[in-house]
Amino acid sequence: MKSTEVYALLKSELGPWFKASGFKRADSFLSWSRPHGELHITVWCQVSRDGWDDYAGSKFVVEFQLAREPIVGAGAKRRQRLASLLTAEQRESARRIENNVISSLKKPPKTHPTLHVSPHVTQWYLAKYDAVAAPYPDGHDLWLRYARPEHVSHWAQFILPLLPGCVSAVEAGG
Repeated sequence: MKSTEVYALLKSELGPWFKASGFKRADSFLSWSRPHGELHITVWCQVSRDGWDDYAGSKFVVEFQLAREPIVGAGAKRRQRLASLLTAEQRESARRIENNVISSLKKPPKTHPTLHVSPHVTQWYLAKYDAVAAPYPDGHDLWLRYARPEHVSHWAQFILPLLPGCVSAVEAGG
């Protein structure tokens, strides 16, 4: 999936909540912002710069920021990724979704170039196909993996009910 496809899907699924909650689209990535007193709360989704892999897919992250300007990554008074705002139970739900994505992946053929760089690279690459066995610890930096549009939709449905609490937590911390 191209990043533009991921952003379009997330925009269609998350955008209505942001609009109804007083957010406006911001300029970079897939981002929304609204004033919060003298500051702005900005939320964005960012697809990994690692790019797309036909076998392992890709991943994206969701970030929240409280800053003087509604500019992604600029002058943040407070900045947090989604995972830092999740409870242990929510992280466990994320792990289940992650493992569903991983179990749906098709492993590359033995001729795949990445499997012939070095033993270390082969081990690193094949680990992408291993289920996440242990619960994510508090503070884990969770990137949301996907390989198909339905994976992105599952993540959007996971994120949607979390948005009010995450936004409130970031605003309260400011």
